[in-house]
Amino acid sequence: MRQPGYNTALHLLALSTVFVLSFAGAWENLTQSKPEQAQKAYHKGNFQKALDLYQDAATHEPDSDTLAYNLGNTLYSLGRYQDASKQFSKVLQKDKPSLSANSLYNLGNTLFQMGKAGQDQKMLEQALQAYRSSIQRNPADLDSKYNYELTRRLIRKQQQQQQQNQDQKKDQDQKKDQDKKDQQQKQQQNQDQQKKQQDKKEQQQQPQAEKDKQQQEQKPQPQPGQMSKEEAERILNALMQMEKDMQEKEKKAAVQKRAKGPDW
Repeated sequence: MRQPGYNTALHLLALSTVFVLSFAGAWENLTQSKPEQAQKAYHKGNFQKALDLYQDAATHEPDSDTLAYNLGNTLYSLGRYQDASKQFSKVLQKDKPSLSANSLYNLGNTLFQMGKAGQDQKMLEQALQAYRSSIQRNPADLDSKYNYELTRRLIRKQQQQQQQNQDQKKDQDQKKDQDKKDQQQKQQQNQDQQKKQQDKKEQQQQPQAEKDKQQQEQKPQPQPGQMSKEEAERILNALMQMEKDMQEKEKKAAVQKRAKGPDW
């Protein structure tokens, strides 16, 4: 993050030598403004104290672009990225040349952190736009160029990972569907096999008369207007017998005729 300096004048107090020697720390605080104290706490890494001092100062100077900018830096250092982005956006609304490029850069960093943490590509795209605008304001800014490229690669990596996840899910879904079909087919085969075994068992347990009846029922029945096989055989046998009887009669008649003597 980029932190600007201050040009705030020191408020000097006329204190006796005793107080200067005995309360050196108090004297230092009294001669510094709240923003200067906040800046000192910030550089020491005491971000919460810096935030409290900056917020106190902002109540007296609510329109200060510098205070809004430094509030954004401090909130960013505390990991409060959403609040930090609001402060940088507040600075950018006024389009102050001395702070615009740095505000865009820091806004890009803030959006990058939120987008990376939440794997939010839309947020990363916004960070990319902030870095691009920062580069347009300051073409010599290597940090913005570096972060722009870093963000672009992260977006591409997330897109590739997202595509891999989708392909993997698709393969898993297809495998589940195939496993389900195989399971259903196996169940059907088992049911068919069980039915065959049950039918065979029941058939073995049936008495012979019932088996004959079932076999008779299973024989093809003649359709209306058609002759059954048994009936056809019976008629054929009757005709053959009739023909045989006629042949026998003819033979007997011929024998009797030959047996008569000459008619004198």
